[in-house]
Amino acid sequence: MSETSGLPPADTSPDKAIPLPIPHPRPPRLPSSLRNLQAWLPIYLSKTDANLTRVSSILSTPSGTDTVLLTICYTSLLTSSVLSSISLSRIRQQALSVIEKAISLPPNTTLYISTSDIPPSRLLIVSARLKALSSLISDFRIFARLWGLLGMYSWGKRVWNQDGGDQVVRRIVGVQVLSNIAYQYLENMAYLSSKGVCGWSAEKQNRAWVWSSRFWAVHVLLDFLRLGRERSEQRKVVKWKGREEEAEREEQEFWARWRRQLVVNLAYAPLTVHWSLEKGLVGEFWVGLLGSVAGLAGLKELWRKSGLS
Repeated sequence: MSETSGLPPADTSPDKAIPLPIPHPRPPRLPSSLRNLQAWLPIYLSKTDANLTRVSSILSTPSGTDTVLLTICYTSLLTSSVLSSISLSRIRQQALSVIEKAISLPPNTTLYISTSDIPPSRLLIVSARLKALSSLISDFRIFARLWGLLGMYSWGKRVWNQDGGDQVVRRIVGVQVLSNIAYQYLENMAYLSSKGVCGWSAEKQNRAWVWSSRFWAVHVLLDFLRLGRERSEQRKVVKWKGREEEAEREEQEFWARWRRQLVVNLAYAPLTVHWSLEKGLVGEFWVGLLGSVAGLAGLKELWRKSGLS
């Protein structure tokens, strides 16, 4: 007898069948570049959204808008000056090369140079456009300052009604208010006259531009005195017991603000002297560089504050 003769027959009904796994095709593997894009795209979008929000916050205030425009204005002028210098240097080298070749020609040789075949310098084109942008922004900023006398009235009112504080600093700021009122009045009249709104002559306009810059120079000089006074007073501050951490944080904030204002004034000081002279003092490169330093210092602080909100 067979060993399997006593076993029951196998149940081959469909209900009792064990289903076999059906192989599914694996999805195609994405290239590494697409996988990296899928991984980093949400992060990029999140950072872009955060940065755009901070830029919107800065541009939502008149002072923030002016700081951004100031920075663009002077960095454009600086870039224009650099590109112009590079382009002119290349043109000078090409001209010297042509002269050397002309000298090496035999005597009585006619040399003909067609200037129409010389392509325009792209660097000079970009330089001219950046300079035009800088000039446009400068004109707009002067126009936007036409209402500056109202802000100076509020500034002077706050100084007048101020109670307490260092009286020396208060007097310095009071003189700054008067200096800025004179500066703003002269600038407004010179600008409006240059547009035909007011009737000052060209000669009177030029004098007004120069004297407005001199009053601005007085403001910068007084700001150095104010910073010196605040520096000496800050060194006398005694930390209260139980407030060491808070006092240390306040002191760090004071010195950060003090250094930033010092950098801005150090950048503005040569510019005020330059514009206070009828023939100027420095070229466009230095005007762009010093203005860029002042603008970037202010823009950096605005960017920091926009990230705290």
